[in-house]
Amino acid sequence: MMEETRSIHELAYFNLLKTGSWIEEQIKVVLRPLGLTHAQLNALYILFEADPDPVSASDIKAKILVNNPDVTRLLDRLVKKGYVLRETCPENRRKIDISLTDSGRKLFMEAHRSVKESLGNFFEMQITENEASELRKLLQKMRR
Repeated sequence: MMEETRSIHELAYFNLLKTGSWIEEQIKVVLRPLGLTHAQLNALYILFEADPDPVSASDIKAKILVNNPDVTRLLDRLVKKGYVLRETCPENRRKIDISLTDSGRKLFMEAHRSVKESLGNFFEMQITENEASELRKLLQKMRR
């Protein structure tokens, strides 16, 4: 059997990829009716965490979890939809401040709740706090 010839490291690797793909697909299904992508939700999350303070585009690009090299276009779409504001920083005219609008804040909260519900509160219901802590440590170790 094929599994018998694979090392435990290979099996863990493929399992990680499969789980990541499954989570990503669940998120896409939930966000589609809201007109959002996972990258857009991630940008809204970054802004929500800083709210009411604005965030620069470079800070968003540095913190974004979903691989999206074109943060400018992502933000353009959110501005066009009325979810974020882009304004010149009063202290530094070369810096652009990005912040949530009321509708962006409301959409983020709705999308965040919907994603969490669709995944069945995935981590909380599937693994213990100790397991989550260990998983976090292992994933961080892999990225070093």
